Amino acid sequence: MRRPGTLDPLDIEIIRLLQKDGRLPYSAIAERFDVAEGTVRKRVTRLMSEGYLRIVGVASPFKVGMDVVAIIGLNVARQKMTEARAHLQRLEPVRYIGITTGTFDYIIEVVLPSMQDLLHFLMSDLARIPGLSHTETSLILDIPKQSYDWLPPALAKPRVFRDAARPSRRRGGR
Repeated sequence: MRRPGTLDPLDIEIIRLLQKDGRLPYSAIAERFDVAEGTVRKRVTRLMSEGYLRIVGVASPFKVGMDVVAIIGLNVARQKMTEARAHLQRLEPVRYIGITTGTFDYIIEVVLPSMQDLLHFLMSDLARIPGLSHTETSLILDIPKQSYDWLPPALAKPRVFRDAARPSRRRGGR
């Protein structure tokens, strides 16, 4: 029995497959691991409700008219870090916020339609962040690779799982 808040090997393999193709039918996943389709459906529902998995369509910003993608490093006064984070979370163009070590306190990614919009964002939206002392902006010119594979690389051989309630497909039974 799986403890709440943990992933078992089948959960991990389901996530691994859905990271590659979020539209993969449950029946194909079930067949791959020799489990019932209902098992996969229940697992995916649980993984999503517990926050382990989100299935979304990811558009290419440059292809949908969002021509400016920028990475911005920010330095914020220590006593204002929590306020700054809350402010950043509310800004529509911000797609990613990372709290970091090193040169910057935060690294954010913003996606905007034009350089004029970036200028407005820098001069207006970012300027309102409590405790902001310094920013450094880098423009992304192209995105040759973007991956959302957060699990370790797959094992060389796919794992096979079998539902106790599902009969084996091998000839001659189990």
